Amino acid sequence: MTKFVIKRLMLSVVILFFVSMIIYGIMRCMPTSYVEQQAMTLSQKPGAKSYQEWLDQLNAAYGLDSGVVQGYFTWASQAVRGEFGDSWYFNQPVVAKFSSVIWYSFALAVLAFILEIAVAIPAGIAAAKKQYSVTDYTITVIALIGISLPSFFFATILKYVFAIKLGWFDLYGIVGRNHLQLSTVEQILDMAYHMVLPVITLTVVGIGSLMRYTRTNMLEVLNSDYIRTARAKGVSERRVVNHHAFRNTLIPIVTLLGGTLPGLFSGAMITETLFQIPGIGYTSYQCVIQGDIPFVMFYMLFSAVLILSGNLIADILYAVVDPRVRVN
Repeated sequence: MTKFVIKRLMLSVVILFFVSMIIYGIMRCMPTSYVEQQAMTLSQKPGAKSYQEWLDQLNAAYGLDSGVVQGYFTWASQAVRGEFGDSWYFNQPVVAKFSSVIWYSFALAVLAFILEIAVAIPAGIAAAKKQYSVTDYTITVIALIGISLPSFFFATILKYVFAIKLGWFDLYGIVGRNHLQLSTVEQILDMAYHMVLPVITLTVVGIGSLMRYTRTNMLEVLNSDYIRTARAKGVSERRVVNHHAFRNTLIPIVTLLGGTLPGLFSGAMITETLFQIPGIGYTSYQCVIQGDIPFVMFYMLFSAVLILSGNLIADILYAVVDPRVRVN
């Protein structure tokens, strides 16, 4: 297993190298006049540097005054040291801005992820146990609705019903107007209160695929020969389902759950934008609209690292959930 992890890490470094080169190449496709426009905008802010100083700094920081290959290695040498430059739109270091918004997205994604697992997997198992029953059809319909609903449409409905009509929640934001006057516990509850609708949106939209995936794999396992043998020996149905069948159902589910790691940190851009949650998704959307190249480059590179890490974790978990799987 150790050799396997080391090999995968080395391969991930190579993949990340080419991914970062592609990201940098796309950035270099931007016209030079665009960088000049950004330098002009930054120079007009109170207490900012002059236009020529900003232009020289931006060109030097990202190697825009040299060839693509040389410029990439100039940027990469700084990125390896954790220096990703300053955000053009927020006028502060990229890493500092990222650190201040990532935990909003993480809290939002973790809550939705826990609810998805808590609801989807038991519902999928229940549907498989009672195939072609009312329970199965009901769960299937709910799953199809969750798969079919776009997040922006469902979020708009929730806002219209619970925020505009009923007035139970605020339309936008992560905190209320009197947030600073509240105690620490009350501030936490205030933020949790504002996360209710976004969490419901992410849970309902993401629950359908996991529910259907669990049901399909559970049906395949329940129809296996060793399950029939266990039932013929008089093993209780609960033990057959929970001990024998469910463990083998976890093998393909691990692949699906391993791919959710990027979503825990990369943010839900559409949902966060609709509710104006100041997470990494909404921040990245603002940076894309404003042409904040340093932040967008860092965000894309960070997402690539998460995807590679998620695939590695999924491979390792195979051996955890199934003793028959051993990596040489």
